[in-house]
Amino acid sequence: MLKIRFTDQDLARTRIAPAADMSSELVLSLHMLATRRSEGSLGQWREQLGRRWRPRSAMLFDLFSTTDLPEFLTVRQDARDTAEATAAGLDRTGRAYVNGLGRLRRLTPFARDLAAGDRRSRVLLGELTAEYQAAAITPYRERIDLLVAAEHRYRARRLAAGGLDEVLSTLRPDIRWERPVLTLPMSPCLTEVDLGGRGLLLQPAVFASGRLVIAGFEAPQEQPVLIYPIPGDRHLLMDDQVSPPPALTALLGRTRAAALCTLAAGGPLSTTELATALGISPATASQHAGILADAGLTTKERRGGTVVHHITLLGEVLMKGDVEGGTAPRPSRRLTALQRPSRAPDARCRPTVRRPDGTRP
Repeated sequence: MLKIRFTDQDLARTRIAPAADMSSELVLSLHMLATRRSEGSLGQWREQLGRRWRPRSAMLFDLFSTTDLPEFLTVRQDARDTAEATAAGLDRTGRAYVNGLGRLRRLTPFARDLAAGDRRSRVLLGELTAEYQAAAITPYRERIDLLVAAEHRYRARRLAAGGLDEVLSTLRPDIRWERPVLTLPMSPCLTEVDLGGRGLLLQPAVFASGRLVIAGFEAPQEQPVLIYPIPGDRHLLMDDQVSPPPALTALLGRTRAAALCTLAAGGPLSTTELATALGISPATASQHAGILADAGLTTKERRGGTVVHHITLLGEVLMKGDVEGGTAPRPSRRLTALQRPSRAPDARCRPTVRRPDGTRP
């Protein structure tokens, strides 16, 4: 068990990350593949990645062990920038990390060259990282952002309702918060950490795959980070969009039926989030949401300059009535459902997810 000790200053500086850390998402997804961890909710992602996979990407697995993850793999918006940043990021600390892997197992020639600081190997590392990013992260980047933003809103509501105690005590069932100590079910070299007034950054991650990851604890100038998995499944990582049942489409029209289905599965959503999920403009999404609200199927709530849409009881009853007499939803081309961590996505709006076989792509 790992115990993290907080002072009043640490509690005041602890915050919830408002956006995804794409570098962490890339590293965590690679670790899941390298260690052959099975994650049923990411089965479709594995399948789609397999169609884009370049065999030489497996060279990146040389940088992982069961418990160790390389922090020098860096994601940028542009692939060329990713390659350059990753090659440049393999500094003395990164080379020491790779050398450390050599104490656990025999290093591959690629890993040995990286540990030695070989320039060509560093350039290759950058290219491999950029190629993997293009296949595994970039197609899902917007959806990862939406999932992390939804988790941030959920935790912010918890913070407003019960303070930081409420947030820390509900991160995961196996995490125990007894002020001023947060106890994690981990077995690192350290058994107790004093934050020293730095606070803690809580970073939700899609690809954490049921695991907790700690970072930055040993660097006194950095704020420590606790990466934790977003609860529930990750239907947002599907390439497919959930089509509403035919009867609901006939009643409301295709776009409004899809909007209602999306809010049932992942609401509440802002107008912009709803538009992104449906693949339409915010103005069009606002118009359709207004019609649904006029019919009593949804409600609108203004939060500052943002309008947030909720499904109503009448809307949920309509969904239930439709599905009981209709057919199951079918996947089509684009994404719909944004998961809300506080409740499971509505089963009627879920695409079918096949279990991964646990093998590498």
